[in-house]
Amino acid sequence: MKKHLLLILACLLATVTYAQQLRVPKLTPLKAPTKADLVTEQPAGELRVYKRTGGATMASLFFENDRRQDGMVAQVVYAADGKTVWFKNIISHAATGTWVKGTIEGDEIHVPYGQLVYWFDNPVDEDNKPIQAYGMQLAEVTVNGAITNYTSDNKGYATFAIQGDSLVLQGTSADIGENQFKGLGLTYTNQFDGEWSYYLDFETVYEQVDANGVTPPADLKVEQYAMTNGIYGHFVKVGFDGQDVYMQGISESYLPDSWMKGTFVSDTKVYFPLQVAGFYSTYLLYYCGTDLEFVNPNYGGTYRYRWNAEETGITFDYDPETRSFTTDRGLVCNNSLDSLDRYERFAKPILRPWVEKAAKPADPAILECNDRFFDAYGITTVSVSIPCQDEDGNYLNPQKLFYRIYLDDDEDFLFYQDEYVNLPIDGVDEMPYLYSNGRSIFPNSYGFYLYQGGFERIGIQSVYYGGDDRQETDIFYTVPVSVGVESVQSSQSTVQSEVYDLSGRRVAKPTKGLYIQNGKKYLIK
Repeated sequence: MKKHLLLILACLLATVTYAQQLRVPKLTPLKAPTKADLVTEQPAGELRVYKRTGGATMASLFFENDRRQDGMVAQVVYAADGKTVWFKNIISHAATGTWVKGTIEGDEIHVPYGQLVYWFDNPVDEDNKPIQAYGMQLAEVTVNGAITNYTSDNKGYATFAIQGDSLVLQGTSADIGENQFKGLGLTYTNQFDGEWSYYLDFETVYEQVDANGVTPPADLKVEQYAMTNGIYGHFVKVGFDGQDVYMQGISESYLPDSWMKGTFVSDTKVYFPLQVAGFYSTYLLYYCGTDLEFVNPNYGGTYRYRWNAEETGITFDYDPETRSFTTDRGLVCNNSLDSLDRYERFAKPILRPWVEKAAKPADPAILECNDRFFDAYGITTVSVSIPCQDEDGNYLNPQKLFYRIYLDDDEDFLFYQDEYVNLPIDGVDEMPYLYSNGRSIFPNSYGFYLYQGGFERIGIQSVYYGGDDRQETDIFYTVPVSVGVESVQSSQSTVQSEVYDLSGRRVAKPTKGLYIQNGKKYLIK
């Protein structure tokens, strides 16, 4: 379950592309900073972590002017001289990983504008011709009614007031309805000097927090467990220390090295309170529990996670004989203390001790196969379900799980490098469960594309090599659905040919998405 929170390079590149349409040509640079001006290594001193609140604007494919800093963190280093302060990722939504310098003056911290926070080495213009490299620097930016109507100043400094354990950015304001802002932002350097990047923070408050998370005893003995979440799962470590239970690796995608601590409240129940997991990129994350609601049962069903302010912890039932943990709640790694926001989630997770052994994998299935080879797309999309479990529901080592595809007959399908980019070897007949190239084969065996069509059936088989033994399932076949955008959009308005979305609403002209026609689902990409 791999998830990612902010791809700053993509955002910055999108910013550059959009901003070039608005630039005034032939600007004369006031200075020419270089990449060497960036501070990328953490300076020496005491590191403090702050939870941020406040507002922001940011650049993406489209300008956004109503973002929040809530749940994000700032890292600040206080040097031993008692005067020098360093801020990492000082602009909330621009996680460049660089540091800027400030100076303590009485009860204030002054952070000079003009400091470089990002550098782009090889930009090109609209005609794909190289242009001078440039960076992004701190500046005061004032916006008056429109994103093109702004002024910027990189000659002064930003001021943070020191108020106990908090830092408060001074002299900023916002009227979102009128698109009027004043705050700490980023502007371009070199030939684009002074042009605003659309990144801007205002009304910022830093509140110091303990972001260290749980540290287990040094002599804690742990064993490998498998935590399953439906047909998916991953490995975790579990250790017992008297009445305390420690779990490492609950967060597979964000903080795999972090620990979660619970306590036995009876012989068969362990309670884990809401607790700090650690920080990831610019976000402070917490482990907590949520309520669950099962929804959309007619379409296979899924769980909706609901924040419960009265109970933010989670209780696991513990079976002393099997040493397993179960719960009816949701377990999440979340970046907020009062709502569900950016998070990693697990519905009714089950944790069992795990030892590798020979096992027959659970039956796979082809959820849908849409033959689009003969329309403009030229592909067949295949969505699959491959449980990472054996036939008794026990977790399998995903590195030893594979699947095979069959078309029309029992001869297995081969994946070739000339069709599937980044395939490690040519002519693959057993595809690793974990393999994905992000383009035509998707992660956790979610599905893949076939560059052919017209076949009458497609089959799937799971293969597992656990315990030095090879075991396989039967082959499970399904019939592909022939789908084309042109045929769908030009179909006659009859009950048999009408198209519906997953909510049951009729769709006259389907675009991208999942739809139902003639009682069957199909996907338009």
